[in-house]
Amino acid sequence: MSLAETYVVEKTDTAVLSAGEPADFWAEHVCRNHGTLTFRFAAPATFRGGTILQRYGGHQLIDFWSDGIVYARSLKDVRSDGDESVRLLVPTVGTLHLSQDGVNRRVKPGQAGLVTKARPFDLAHSGRARAWVMNLPAGALPQDEGTDRVLLDFGQGLGSVIGNMIAQLGAQRRAVDGTAFTSVSDTIIELLALCLRPRPELPDTLAAVDAAVRDHVRRHAADPELDPAAIARALGWSLRQVQLALQRSGTSPAGLLRATRLDMARRLLREAPAGRTIADIAHASGFRSLSAFGASFKARFGVTPQDARGR
Repeated sequence: MSLAETYVVEKTDTAVLSAGEPADFWAEHVCRNHGTLTFRFAAPATFRGGTILQRYGGHQLIDFWSDGIVYARSLKDVRSDGDESVRLLVPTVGTLHLSQDGVNRRVKPGQAGLVTKARPFDLAHSGRARAWVMNLPAGALPQDEGTDRVLLDFGQGLGSVIGNMIAQLGAQRRAVDGTAFTSVSDTIIELLALCLRPRPELPDTLAAVDAAVRDHVRRHAADPELDPAAIARALGWSLRQVQLALQRSGTSPAGLLRATRLDMARRLLREAPAGRTIADIAHASGFRSLSAFGASFKARFGVTPQDARGR
């Protein structure tokens, strides 16, 4: 079994270091889990911090605590590792200061923040803090181009449900396996997408159709038989109703299906073992034609599937 297929639970704490500089250890440890970053420590020689990590495949959840620090990701860092994934930050103690795209936010307990690694950012806390950090694949949420929806209410409603799920997933870290960890993580990502989706003031039929279509496509995109007519038939609406519902959010049934399959393929390219072929990944993502897959992938992401795997 490869490392990517092994469910990992690991605790790390600078308090148990017998020798060495805790700041250097922390910088190396965080970069190993989150990619290229730079650090500014309030007190490097006496710095204390720790993590409890859960990881399976491309999913990762970390409970971290530490003294005051600033994490920075520069444009050079972005270019060096090509990581475009998103981090969900859920503080439980202290306040996190998040800055990206000229937007500054203070993220307190009862709230959550979103930051993409595709663009530079700063993340800081001046004193002792503790928070959950969850990895979200690039393209998993409807805000990749950057919006001011970087701050979410986790104190009530659906946000509170998501926060409790994260806390329970961490608390049960030893009782779940990799499959369960992945399933719960995927559900959390789907619920986050609902939190970010614009809501009309009053519910209407087209909004309900839009939500149902997106959920059906997300669950069945890998089926090569799924097409716009099959989506409408499975949900009991006319194809025209489905088209009108998605048109309001700027897409079409075919466009939504293609984008979902491409996002699935990109995730598989990053996570699959080296021996798995591009053709197998294309077919597993619902594409019938390898050439059509390659052309669509290049048009969407600007690189070929082979280049994406190399990154």
